[in-house]
Amino acid sequence: MKFQTLKCCIDAKMPVRACGFAQQGAPLTEVRDSLYARIFVFEQNEERYVLIALDSLGCPKPVYKRLKEELQAGCDKPMHLVVTATHTHFAPDLKVEEYADQFIAQMKEALGGIALEEMDLTCSFVREPFFKVGSSRISHWETDQIFAQALCFYNKGKRIASLLIHNCHPTVLNGFTPFFTCEYPGLAVKHLEEKYPDEFFAYLEGACGDVSTRFTRKDQSVEQMEEFGQIMADEFISLLEKAVEKVPCKMEYKDYLLQVEHDLKDPSKLVIPEYYSEREKEVLVYGIERSKINLEHPEKLEKETLMSVLKFGQFNLIFAQFELFSEYNMATDANHSALICYSQGYSHYVAGPSFDGMTYESLQDTLSDKSRAEIMNVIKENSNF
Repeated sequence: MKFQTLKCCIDAKMPVRACGFAQQGAPLTEVRDSLYARIFVFEQNEERYVLIALDSLGCPKPVYKRLKEELQAGCDKPMHLVVTATHTHFAPDLKVEEYADQFIAQMKEALGGIALEEMDLTCSFVREPFFKVGSSRISHWETDQIFAQALCFYNKGKRIASLLIHNCHPTVLNGFTPFFTCEYPGLAVKHLEEKYPDEFFAYLEGACGDVSTRFTRKDQSVEQMEEFGQIMADEFISLLEKAVEKVPCKMEYKDYLLQVEHDLKDPSKLVIPEYYSEREKEVLVYGIERSKINLEHPEKLEKETLMSVLKFGQFNLIFAQFELFSEYNMATDANHSALICYSQGYSHYVAGPSFDGMTYESLQDTLSDKSRAEIMNVIKENSNF
């Protein structure tokens, strides 16, 4: 097995708007916390496997497809590419063509000259419940499917790199924030880099469609963001220090291109419950308007979605484009698999099978019961050990 990691700063070199909130329209230049693409590259049996964890809201499907084509053109062996986003709402918008050009050029340069090292690579996986920064963002809905997870890699028994996973919308600051930042997950990674300077870390965002900091944060300040960064770092340190079984890191890759059906909701008679928080009421009004647009233009809805699986020995990472509700974690295996969202493109919220309310998040879910079941089945199929 050959392996290498690298980190590339992807701060915008031009003024560009941030992404994630409706208020974010004006181009920004100030960077409070630099944004990175953290890259894992594996080679086995003359095939290359590339995982890019990107500090961004999401990588649009056209950008992902273009990047895959251009990276493959510069690689002399078959390449499997996964691009996933940490979902910070304070990153340059990759829908802006000039910034997308910059990002793709940086990835081509970084990977074009990469030298991989032969290693005796093993890996381990650990998961535990973790509710200190996030909980259900919906007043009438609770979830116990919130986890901190770590997939670690070792060379000759020494830990050298880790993928850190949590499923909570990684947003403390509000839509009027005037600078770019990797938000609290990026700050947590910085703490880990300081504590373990010889190791490499990347953060992956799990199934957090119904989970956020809405009811756990005291405010939307920089200080609160920094506090959550430290809390998350402490949790990941605890995971990393646990005794774990190491297994050989044998690579496999699968793609599932699912055809999706839509079942549009008419929100015209929706009555907003009084017990909703003010923030929930505010975004629900916006969700109603978005739903009306979907009803008027169903031809614009996606007809297919890509799910991908990276297998590392006994451990699987399952990547989905959607903002899945945390209920989809119930299909994973606590000891062997993890679900990652905002990957291979970027799509809308998808509620869990048992969710029966109408919120901003569920109003964005246009999928039929059949399509949601197919997504769940892919997760189950790749978590059945």
